[in-house]
Amino acid sequence: MKNNKHRLIERKLRTVEKRLIDLITNMGYLKGRSHKASEITAHIYIHQEATQKILRKLTGYSLGTISTALQALEKQGVVNKHSDPDTHEYHYELDGTISQIGFRSLTDVQRYLSQMKEFFREIEAKLSHPHLSTKKGYENIRRFLDEMNTLIPAYERVMQRFQTFTSDFKPKREV
Repeated sequence: MKNNKHRLIERKLRTVEKRLIDLITNMGYLKGRSHKASEITAHIYIHQEATQKILRKLTGYSLGTISTALQALEKQGVVNKHSDPDTHEYHYELDGTISQIGFRSLTDVQRYLSQMKEFFREIEAKLSHPHLSTKKGYENIRRFLDEMNTLIPAYERVMQRFQTFTSDFKPKREV
């Protein structure tokens, strides 16, 4: 009787964990990370830290896929690693809380939007030469740039409003 109750509790916990993994994975995916990198991040978050072997067991991904995703996440400042002196395995953990990582992602999005605006300004400068307006495809490029010149400022306003709204909830970085 007690064994059945323990199994039932374990099954319910696995179901809750799976739902949390899916939720965190979707949040990461919406931020532009690959599904696999987002799922790996979710498992590290849920388990506090993990090795590549543990992540392989949890996700079913190859060690190569896990290694590549962890390197990208480390480069993005999402995870950091430390070596276990006994096993010489790397242990990966989140670099801050999930909300701190989210706020850093907002900054990355704003930086990306700024880079896109600069890139589009350079293209507009090149398109300003009179002889280009007669070339095939000019109108398509012009229409695309006009749409981007409307869309990017709209995204920037949304990001500013979101930052203003969430500034009261911004966690303080532990030292």
